[in-house]
Amino acid sequence: MMGGIGEKIVVVLWAMIPSFGLFLMVSLVFASLGLSIGFRKFYIYILLTVFEFGRKRIEREKRLSRDELEDNFETEKYNGINSRSNGSVGNNIGGDFVRNNNESDKDSKHQSMHEMELKIEKKEFDLSDGMNFIKQGIEAIVDDEVTKRFAAEELLSWNLLTRTNKNYQYISLRLTIMWGIGCLIRYLILMPTRVIITIIGVFWLVLCTAITGCIPDGRLKRYIYWNVSLMCFRILSRAFSGIITFHDRHNMAKEGGITVANHTSPIDVAILACDNCYALVGQRQGGFLGVLQRALARATSHIWFERFEITDRELVTRRLREHVEDPNKLPILIFPEGTCINNSAVMMFKKGSFEVGGRIYPVAIKV
Repeated sequence: MMGGIGEKIVVVLWAMIPSFGLFLMVSLVFASLGLSIGFRKFYIYILLTVFEFGRKRIEREKRLSRDELEDNFETEKYNGINSRSNGSVGNNIGGDFVRNNNESDKDSKHQSMHEMELKIEKKEFDLSDGMNFIKQGIEAIVDDEVTKRFAAEELLSWNLLTRTNKNYQYISLRLTIMWGIGCLIRYLILMPTRVIITIIGVFWLVLCTAITGCIPDGRLKRYIYWNVSLMCFRILSRAFSGIITFHDRHNMAKEGGITVANHTSPIDVAILACDNCYALVGQRQGGFLGVLQRALARATSHIWFERFEITDRELVTRRLREHVEDPNKLPILIFPEGTCINNSAVMMFKKGSFEVGGRIYPVAIKV
């Protein structure tokens, strides 16, 4: 019985592979042309609908639990008042004996409070007395406005992950089922698809830039690289289901200019490169990033620094100025913040990129 079900599942999966491959190929062709079949927008619309339902469901459960706690508190308070009133009646019935006990308790309480006051007045300073103030001071330093920009931004809605629910807890059967289905879709469908698209995009980028690098420098090479860069980065943007909207495209950076943008994530370069071609600036890397850097450097002029050159400000400024003064080179893309932040604010730009010369094209990225 189980063997027959397993064979049917395998047959169904093998039957879906050609359809999946055809769909993936059509999507990549549309991506390379800068077109869209609307599947990503439909997918994002469904996600937002599910997230909003989850958010409302969580808020409803929290509101119900809070109301239940308030009702329990009122009940306990009412029971406490009744028990105190019953105790007072018993004391009246008991007569002078209970009253005398109460008076003696009051006298002893006043005496103990007087002794505590004397001890407080005579207490000498101890090093531990200032620990509370030190703790508050350290908390104020740690929880400042700058440090908050590097923490993960709290999302407004539930996203099937733990970013808005620090610890998983059972809320309702519907949300649990949605969470389980979301895990299956995320790890069995989306993750393999995005890994395949990333591999195809990187391979295509390396291959196209290698071929472009064999063409002699000139207008033809710049034209080919322009189209190759747009095509490859648009394919790579499909790996994270990016829906990118560009505004005021008439202010697009041109040769001899410098584009400065806020830095929200490591994929900002791929996002901006879907609309324009840029000369990138950065430190030489190894591994996967090194493969991309060498591939891009074969096709056009980028500015890569060795580790020891980054600290040489005059060298960096001179190479940037030489690049800007050449009218045949692409505009430079720089992130003057110097680091990624959580998209909740913009850090102060470093002035080095503004001292090079050339026209500055500011870009604001909002996720």
